Amino acid sequence: MKSMKKYSEKLRIALCTLSIVFFTFSSHAQEEQSDQGNTINYGIKGGVTFHEFTNQPPHTGGKMGFSAGVFGSYEFSDLIALQMELGYFQQGGTYVQFIDDTRFGVPESYISKNVKNASVTLHNIYVPLQAKLTIFSQSYLPKLLIGPYLDVNFAATESYQKTGEIEDDIYVTTNGDAVVTDQYEMFQFGAVAGMEFYIPTNANWNMLLGISYKYGIMPVKKSYSYIDYYAVTEDFNSNALSITLGIQF
Repeated sequence: MKSMKKYSEKLRIALCTLSIVFFTFSSHAQEEQSDQGNTINYGIKGGVTFHEFTNQPPHTGGKMGFSAGVFGSYEFSDLIALQMELGYFQQGGTYVQFIDDTRFGVPESYISKNVKNASVTLHNIYVPLQAKLTIFSQSYLPKLLIGPYLDVNFAATESYQKTGEIEDDIYVTTNGDAVVTDQYEMFQFGAVAGMEFYIPTNANWNMLLGISYKYGIMPVKKSYSYIDYYAVTEDFNSNALSITLGIQF
């Protein structure tokens, strides 16, 4: 409970800070628009994510999640704009861990020797700041986006299966869920690049389809051992491909 309260407090602080940054950016852009006549766009979007743990340690894999958020952009010219987003983004992946404490002289049992298959979801506040480039003159071709991002992980949850031997040649598999927030880094940095297609409508808004790829530069988990042994550890990252649909006003 103390762990959840601690991260709930951190989430509130992170949300307040990021909201101030986002709306400061929007307000400044509106002031600039009134002075210079430049264009401000904003909107909402959401979609699916395909994310995975990178394979620095072996036996890692991917899974699906979803994302949702808001964005605002400020056009400096017909060629370049600055776009900022604030959203919720699921990330993470899967891993297999081999537990064998019998190497330390512990009697063999289901607890001391088992195989764990786990699926982890990182619940992140996602804040990318990207340059939006219009390099194609045709309106049906996409705009390109590239820039850094910050993830604030406010919770990490894990579903797992453990398989082990309870008697000679008798194996059992158990299932469970756990909150594992303390095992993952709170802040993650990386780079994101993608493209957005804009579909005009008869109303005062456009539909958009976006595809982007997040590359994690900083690790999401440090000193992980796939054989649960302190002398064999690796850091690993989490990367993600996302597909989104949205509305731009």
